[in-house]
Amino acid sequence: MPTAAQLTDPIAEHGEGPVWDADGGRLLAVDLEQGDLLAVAPGGAASTQHVADALACVRPRREGGWVVAARRRFALFSSADDLLAGREEPRMLAPLWDDPDLRFNEGGCDPQGRFFCGSMAYGDSGKGGQPVGVLWRLDPDGSARPVLEGLTIPNGLAWSPDGQRAYHVDSPSGEIALLHVAPDTGEVLEREPWVRLADALGGDPGGVPDGLVVDAEGGVWVALNGAGAVVRLDAAGGLSERVEVGVPGVTACTLGGTGEGDDGTRGGAVLYVTTSTQGIDLDAHPASGSVFSLPVEVAALPPLRFGG
Repeated sequence: MPTAAQLTDPIAEHGEGPVWDADGGRLLAVDLEQGDLLAVAPGGAASTQHVADALACVRPRREGGWVVAARRRFALFSSADDLLAGREEPRMLAPLWDDPDLRFNEGGCDPQGRFFCGSMAYGDSGKGGQPVGVLWRLDPDGSARPVLEGLTIPNGLAWSPDGQRAYHVDSPSGEIALLHVAPDTGEVLEREPWVRLADALGGDPGGVPDGLVVDAEGGVWVALNGAGAVVRLDAAGGLSERVEVGVPGVTACTLGGTGEGDDGTRGGAVLYVTTSTQGIDLDAHPASGSVFSLPVEVAALPPLRFGG
């Protein structure tokens, strides 16, 4: 069973939202509740810059720059290097709610250039026993609206290679669902179960599904938070690989690199995994909060970009 190697020192309280920065040849991620942007070189050198009071997810923009989800608003910046060096402040868009107990969590862009990100209650599965998680959509014109309600901890979101369906996690459900999104309007038409992790793994997965990424073959890699592992499901939903990480708080994963070999042909990528220190016995798991990595045989899909 393959095991991911520790790539960095512990650099995050709660690492999340990893994405490959093709232009910079590096990984970008966030330390969510600290509000820090993280940049990690393939060799493991890391830099950090504080951005906001929370920072949940970062994705590239089509014309250059990045879109991020802060605590309760979206924001844009033009250069990761300038932001990391303190030479640029992100342009914050209008707040989307007033409740201080809610924050953004995780998301991704669709093929049409819209950015979807879920919100949730801080440190809990709901408020007053009710699920308050909402999936929001930021359109390229800068307008934002809720498109799916009644979620608990909305997490990983990524589209299939053909762009026809999206895989989505609401962590306490223990499953990966399919989102059917109207390509012309961005409306969520339906959310239906796809795979229950307990069924795919043949028993208790030992954790809950968290962040995910889809590879060029349509395989879905999902972090199992609490189980110290990332699993790959093939396009039919069957288990094809399990990667051990070595610390239990596995939060999210992505695939990096160009997907091309030295001879220019399609080749393997690197699986990058973010981890958390929250709720972890750090004496037993001192590498928690580090980024882990593992070369894999499948190619990465380029991250979908925000159109605004």
